[in-house]
Amino acid sequence: MKKFLLLLAVLLVAFGSGQFPAAAQESVERDYIVVLKSAHTDSASLQLLKDSGAEILMDASQIGVVNVRSHNPAFLEELQGNSNILAVSEDIEIRSSEEEGAALSLNNSAAILQDSADLYKLYQWDIKRVTEDGKSWAINPGSKETLVAVIDTGVDFSHPDLKENLVFGKAFFPGAQPEDAVKDAGSHGTHVAGTIAANGRVMGVGPELAIASSRVSNNHGRMNWTGILSAITTAADDGAVSANLSLGTYSIMNDKQDRALHLSSQRAVQYALKKGMLIIGANGNNGMDLGKRMETEKRIGKVYDGPLFDTFTSIPGVIGVSSTTNRDTLAYYSNYGSSNVNISSPGGDYGPNWPNEEGDTAKRDLEARTLSTIPVSQGSYGWKIGTSMAAPKVTAAAALVKSQYPHLTAQQISTHLQRTAEDLGKPGHDEYYGHGLVNVFNALQ
Repeated sequence: MKKFLLLLAVLLVAFGSGQFPAAAQESVERDYIVVLKSAHTDSASLQLLKDSGAEILMDASQIGVVNVRSHNPAFLEELQGNSNILAVSEDIEIRSSEEEGAALSLNNSAAILQDSADLYKLYQWDIKRVTEDGKSWAINPGSKETLVAVIDTGVDFSHPDLKENLVFGKAFFPGAQPEDAVKDAGSHGTHVAGTIAANGRVMGVGPELAIASSRVSNNHGRMNWTGILSAITTAADDGAVSANLSLGTYSIMNDKQDRALHLSSQRAVQYALKKGMLIIGANGNNGMDLGKRMETEKRIGKVYDGPLFDTFTSIPGVIGVSSTTNRDTLAYYSNYGSSNVNISSPGGDYGPNWPNEEGDTAKRDLEARTLSTIPVSQGSYGWKIGTSMAAPKVTAAAALVKSQYPHLTAQQISTHLQRTAEDLGKPGHDEYYGHGLVNVFNALQ
């Protein structure tokens, strides 16, 4: 499952291209990820790919990564032998499948008066937990000069709780149209954006922060790996101080086919850090120890012949986030691992009685999930659970720290968040909670 790409909060499933005998590949159209030896793309390198018979689909020019299409069945082998190419592999087809979500039924809440922050007061235990019931807002609620990038399915720019904080949107997938940049292909990105900076009936961790939407999902729910990398580098160029990546994939570090995947992602992260942008990544929802290969193989149902690499949380400099419950315990679905978890954050679950042996859904506590914004056309407010709901709280916290202490570098902000986190589990750093639960109030004092 994790050659498959996962939209981590809600189990995004990706289907990789299968391997076929050479005879069966004649005239078959395939897409590839090409990592150039040069750290940037120029006209000569693009011409090299065109001369090989490739069609250029997307280009992350700042880091020398190109997404191409070719009908040549020997394309992979030919480029692997080219001295100008560092790595090449078949592209990953990424298809989102949003689960564990539901619109809030306002008919069931007679007490709702539609006044300011009414839904926050009723339901948003998670935002209250990390802001100490909004006390952090009195110190620093954020500012429109502090930009946060949401690299996701897109954001609904018409949402009343978000529209004052949404400064611009861009789309990063083949065939994107200008109007795509201000829409959500599902609901995931709008939920993430609200967790960061909603300011209305629901509240975000930083209700005055500015948000840039980097949409990487097309209208059919498919994502493009090079598009994701381009979204990262462009957000850094645009001056974002933190970027939320509630997506990722597993790959094998010594596998030639996967080499382009993690080399390209490492380049993107390094580029962002040099530009001063901190990346926060969700740890995934397979409920497994990422540091134990045997457990990973059992959970995913795939045998790996080398060390597993989690993109993006295995990359140095990325803050990896695990998910906690309203009881300050590790959520049943959250991945963990000593080298992958830096900090924890509330992502919700279904309460202490789920899952259960009987599979009795009546025992679920639906308000133990996290409430945030979803597209207006889908009901405006909705519940979700997952590490994707945990990560954006840390993303917002990072931006608020930068707003409060503008002299801090991205790495210093990361260290500061971990130092001021509320220790959970075993004393000090552990594989479940990292350095502890993010605490925005502590971080801003």
